[in-house]
Amino acid sequence: MNTYQMIYLISVLLILSGCYIFGKNNQTVLRISILLFLGFQLTYLIWRTTSTLPTASILSIIAGLALLFTEWMGYIQSLITSSLFWKKNKRKKVFLSSFKTLPTVDIMIATYNEPVDLLRRTIVASQLMDYPDDLYEILVCDDGKREDVRVLCEELGVRHVTREDNKHAKAGNLNHAMEVSTGEIIVTMDADMIPRANFMQETLGYFSDEKVGFVQAPQAFYNDDPFQFNLFAGDRINNEQDFFMQKLEEKKDIYNATMYIGSNALFRRKTMEEIGGFATGVITEDMATGMLIQAGGWETVFVNKVLAVGLAPETFKDLLKQRDRWCRGNIQVVRKWNPLKTKGLSFMQKLLYMDGIHYWFFGLYKLVYLIAPILYLVFGIIVLNATFIDLMVYWVPAFISSQVFSNLISEKKRTTMWTNVYDSALAPSMSWAILSEIFLKGNGKFNVTRKGIQTNERQFLWRASWFHIVLAVLSFIGIFRVILALVAPQLVDLQIDSVYINLFWVLYNLAGVLLVIMIFFERPRYRTAERLIISKGANITDKDQKIQANIEDLSEYGARLSVDTYAIKEKLSTVDFVVEGGPALNAEVRWVDKNKEGKTELGIQFNSLDKEQYRFVIQTIYSNPKSNIGEKSYRKAGLLPTALGFFTQSKKAPASKTRMILRERIKTNGLLTYQHLKYSASVVDLSEEGAQIKTKAKLKKEDRILLDAPENNIIGKTGEVRWVKKSLGSTYAGIQFVDK
Repeated sequence: MNTYQMIYLISVLLILSGCYIFGKNNQTVLRISILLFLGFQLTYLIWRTTSTLPTASILSIIAGLALLFTEWMGYIQSLITSSLFWKKNKRKKVFLSSFKTLPTVDIMIATYNEPVDLLRRTIVASQLMDYPDDLYEILVCDDGKREDVRVLCEELGVRHVTREDNKHAKAGNLNHAMEVSTGEIIVTMDADMIPRANFMQETLGYFSDEKVGFVQAPQAFYNDDPFQFNLFAGDRINNEQDFFMQKLEEKKDIYNATMYIGSNALFRRKTMEEIGGFATGVITEDMATGMLIQAGGWETVFVNKVLAVGLAPETFKDLLKQRDRWCRGNIQVVRKWNPLKTKGLSFMQKLLYMDGIHYWFFGLYKLVYLIAPILYLVFGIIVLNATFIDLMVYWVPAFISSQVFSNLISEKKRTTMWTNVYDSALAPSMSWAILSEIFLKGNGKFNVTRKGIQTNERQFLWRASWFHIVLAVLSFIGIFRVILALVAPQLVDLQIDSVYINLFWVLYNLAGVLLVIMIFFERPRYRTAERLIISKGANITDKDQKIQANIEDLSEYGARLSVDTYAIKEKLSTVDFVVEGGPALNAEVRWVDKNKEGKTELGIQFNSLDKEQYRFVIQTIYSNPKSNIGEKSYRKAGLLPTALGFFTQSKKAPASKTRMILRERIKTNGLLTYQHLKYSASVVDLSEEGAQIKTKAKLKKEDRILLDAPENNIIGKTGEVRWVKKSLGSTYAGIQFVDK
């Protein structure tokens, strides 16, 4: 590299560093960053097109053209994304006071097979909305025609709506509900989406403008998605959808192109009647419905505030099914209502809808990026014909500027490294979905995403992971060949320039692929409801003991409390639990965990809650407008710390989901006799009737064992194995003591 090239690269890095530092709070600097990003990318692509295409063989030419095409398609997407962030959204809030007369509202909760307990949360939270009770009605649109849902609706005093068939799935369900209701405004809410009390206050006012057809609030999630959950990274990374839901939707609002995302949306009934109701004939009726409203000349509004929280897919398998449906649905929409041919849409609306459809080709593009370096390092197929110095001069500015641009626009809702992980994880499935829908025209079946999943088994998704495993193996083979090329060049015929280029590339890809493989280890979900962090004071009373406590987390089934160890005078069992400002809740203490700092944690489970007690719990957890549930940012989100966290967290013992007696967490060594052999064992927790142990013995459910732990006065105690969980070579087991 000559002096001029070195000065050029240093200057570029300094300028881009300044853009990164000052572009976060300065729109002018952000625009400069966008222009630099697009300029460096275009310069790189022109160089790539004119100077780097391989000609060594037919395979090289095909691979090289595929890579170049993929890069140009990425640039087109970058142009459109950049245009979204060129200016700020200056939409002003419109209050309910702008109405002369408040409108009537129908809240339509669409359900098919979701658990009744999950549905109860949404209904009760909807009843807690801050809006006159006589002006809104809740309709539970039950396409499952279930008796237990009908009973629930009677119990809660809401309307249960069914129909004779399930034609057109969710869209047909909502259209039928429109026929049997009269509210001026229609709210669509998924069965798992729990609205906050201020939902109406923040959204309804915009309808005082007669031109507004629908208002959309973002979907946010109170549970960890499979990326967060399986990697033990809920406190490190955002939900994978947050960037789209809260950043891209806000920017599309500038051009009246907000996308309807199926829930948390409000519609003017007149608007829906004008377009013939919710769009049917496609499996993404939401996208099509919003587009048809905008084509009809109506204005749409995006309110960028978390006003309802729901359940993200709880397993990676379910996430893949959901994305498969979205991908296929987008292709069906362009087939039935091509945005480019839809009258009434502006140029920007057409462009943004086509860009949204084009996005789903990311799986194919990502496969090209994942396979390209392997083609050279393993099979010797050249995909890029360039010297290392030239690549540094043209590619480095393009790459660094893309990192700066991505970080500035994401505002901690996503990082480029995690985008690489997300895209790598979904690429094979989305590639198949897009190709089969285009060429095979899939069946278009609407599959409801499962909710409220509870499992006690850890499993590895072999079928979903095979491609990534093969990719990882080939990457390691490629790296090994690079080492051979450097230490024994006579054994491997690889060009040094190409080795450097492809080595960086394959290592970058491999980091993401290895993390993806970890995601395929599905963790068990023991709880039927998420425990959410709630910081409140409380009192617990047991007979003559009254103890002050802090709530660490809370669900409608129970809580985790922290109390002063010295405040506990007698063993706690059944207590009255009172949160400040609320009714007394009766609960059983299920576990006790003492730490060295003079604090004791208690796990309590509520006994049956009456209607008012349940409403109070839902109000405390979900309905509070000041709640930050569903709002996260990337913190300590590096791939290496996350990977290390996966291995350390995976060693933790699982909690029994059916513990019926008080157990105290301890840590003591013992001896286990099983099938006439003796094994060392650690006692994890203990009660009068059972224990949880960790051992190397290969125990199975219903096995009989003999346990000795002299430190805890357990001598020759016979137990029966009630549950077994294996983790990293150790066996965790729940033991119930029995008579000899």
